[in-house]
Amino acid sequence: MKIKQQYIDIKNKNIPDNLNVDALYALIERTAGKKYAEKFVFEKIDSDGFDTYEVFDKGDKICIRANTGVSAAVGFNKYLKEICHYSIGALATSGTLPENPPKVQKVLKNKSSFLYRYFFNYCTFSYTYAFDSWQDWERTLDYLILSGYNLILNPIGLETVWYRVLKKLGYSTEDIKNFICGPAFYTWQWVFNLSGWAGGAPDSWYEERAELAAKFNNRLLELGASPILGGYVGMVPDDFCNYYADSKPLKQGIWGGFVRPAYILPEDPNFNKVADLFYAELMKIGGADKVSFFSADAFHEGGNKEGVNLPKYALSCYEKMREFVDTPVWVIQEWGSPKLEIPDSVNNKYDGGALLVALSADRRDTAPKTPDVSPWCYCAVNAFGGQEVMQGAATEQLLNPFIHLKNENSKILGIGYMPESVNANEIFYSIFADNAFGEGYKSVEDFIKAYTRDRYGRACDDITDTLKKVFVTSFHIDRLLGAESGLCARPSLTVRNVSAYSNFACPYIDQSVLVNHVKALFSHYDEFSNMGGYKRDLLEATRQILNNLSWYFIEEMKTAYKNKDIDGVSKNGAELLGLYKLQNALVSTDKKFLLGTWLEKAKACGKTPAEKAYFEWNARHQITLWAAEKGSGYSPNSTEGGLRDYAAKEWNGMLEDFYKPRWERFISRLQISLLTGKELEPINNYHEELGFVYEKKSYPTEPFGCLKTAVKNIIEKVDSVKFEYKEYKPGGIPFEEFIAKSFEDATNG
Repeated sequence: MKIKQQYIDIKNKNIPDNLNVDALYALIERTAGKKYAEKFVFEKIDSDGFDTYEVFDKGDKICIRANTGVSAAVGFNKYLKEICHYSIGALATSGTLPENPPKVQKVLKNKSSFLYRYFFNYCTFSYTYAFDSWQDWERTLDYLILSGYNLILNPIGLETVWYRVLKKLGYSTEDIKNFICGPAFYTWQWVFNLSGWAGGAPDSWYEERAELAAKFNNRLLELGASPILGGYVGMVPDDFCNYYADSKPLKQGIWGGFVRPAYILPEDPNFNKVADLFYAELMKIGGADKVSFFSADAFHEGGNKEGVNLPKYALSCYEKMREFVDTPVWVIQEWGSPKLEIPDSVNNKYDGGALLVALSADRRDTAPKTPDVSPWCYCAVNAFGGQEVMQGAATEQLLNPFIHLKNENSKILGIGYMPESVNANEIFYSIFADNAFGEGYKSVEDFIKAYTRDRYGRACDDITDTLKKVFVTSFHIDRLLGAESGLCARPSLTVRNVSAYSNFACPYIDQSVLVNHVKALFSHYDEFSNMGGYKRDLLEATRQILNNLSWYFIEEMKTAYKNKDIDGVSKNGAELLGLYKLQNALVSTDKKFLLGTWLEKAKACGKTPAEKAYFEWNARHQITLWAAEKGSGYSPNSTEGGLRDYAAKEWNGMLEDFYKPRWERFISRLQISLLTGKELEPINNYHEELGFVYEKKSYPTEPFGCLKTAVKNIIEKVDSVKFEYKEYKPGGIPFEEFIAKSFEDATNG
């Protein structure tokens, strides 16, 4: 397909070619050191709207010729990987930089096939970055620029904008703090799911957030990328009519046990007043006046649209953006309802005015029979709730964007990765970063060889062979072999998953594909143990095989209780509890798997003991109960809850102090029930678990223990458990046949 010149013109106007040499030198110095920064020179080249770079020797210097800071950074990153054998990942860095920057001795060049490379999900800002400082953010943004992303969501500071807007609308400080939720839950306020929950942050916090948002915006802008800022689509507090009696807010009902914020529609007498205040305050955030992209997902995950003329509503919201920006682009997530009516309504009048970022693109038809109305980006969402689980549609995400590019009915303009958390499965980050420039890989095998070479130092046949099978099973669209951890599950006699919204685990599945991959990785430990990417991949895969095993013992224990077999309950209960020590020893070797890392970041946001307690309470609540009692527990009516354990974390500190005691209590209840012949007493899990949210115990912030020993012990444990597999037939065919067919399909594109 040929991308319309109109879309290219919009991109060029909103993200103009900008080669800020000083910003690039600073980026290189941050990521590789001063000696490397001094080695490079830059030349500006023209582009046709698609970012491009060349890297080559020029005398005693290395020259990067590029059209923008982002493409120059990608060229530098290519030099690091291919010439220096140094790989900067989202979670781990592999290799050691040569003391002196080596010559290129050839020309490295590439060009992006996509106008936009998008990153972030609203959820990421809560599940990963809720308490991050500018020092944390610098490393994250450097990685994103080096990976080629030029369109990056930034909702930081919306809490400040709304604080100021409501003040100008006459709201009392108390009512404002009752409306703006707590820092660990901002995501769900900005997508209009809830308000007020865990709110009450100190006044100083709001000014600090505005400063952080400005640094975020300006860093992207100076490197030739654009932030996406929040837009206004009618949100007001649910009690808005108490302040403005002439308004008639459209109540939005309940989400997860929470009252949603209301909407005032464009025809409301106060819509323009609130919208104008919103954009005026937004533009006061540093860098915001240079941004043309706005994000707002109206009626996200439900809400009340009764009586709303969606096309009229969409156009009015977009035209309000046009009062502040010449060529605004409304960036809309394709998630829930309404998926297409809002962007299509905008684009029918202002073609290119709305851009759809399709989270579920891996399930899109690659050969649509009718043309797209709205331009869109092929995106994917993984890491739901920030759980560390080996899941995702790897083959589709690797190959399908380029299939869409060839389809004349498609209006694909870009790609994007939208994980709910940045905490696991770097293979997906590599897929999107590698796809950002070039024409894509010809096969899964080509990608796997490049991936292992970059992260481990070289591609090994045994790891390549086992990873190919993992690629089409654990990283399959149907999430095979990638169960949540039974160690994190809330105990019951019917438990099959951790989060109420996730797939059921398969307790008796043959996981030899994944076990063999762990063994292949482990066999190279002495060779690769100095490579951060290798250690991270080994930890994650090993953690997953123990997760899968945990469900076997849970299922056996449930069956034993049903059969009134007290010895079976005791035996399998003891086996389950024994896994905690093994898993804790494993995750303790990585800083990102430490509860202390999360809690200390939260506490650092407070200036007084009371403020530190407030931020820690937010942090603990999110990863455990998530909500108040009504919203935390599961109900068949999805508006009433099911949020507890959605953000479960298999971390040191959580395993031993939160999850293990739950199972210990439950196993004791089962034993006592069978011994006395009495029914299990009802359990108020919320009340039993609430104490953890208010505790003040401190946890390690630096990793400890031996990864090699931890992996060895887990392999031995998994190998020692023998049971009869229940035949698993995805797609109605035997598992081994399914694996072979899936890889053949992937190889053939």
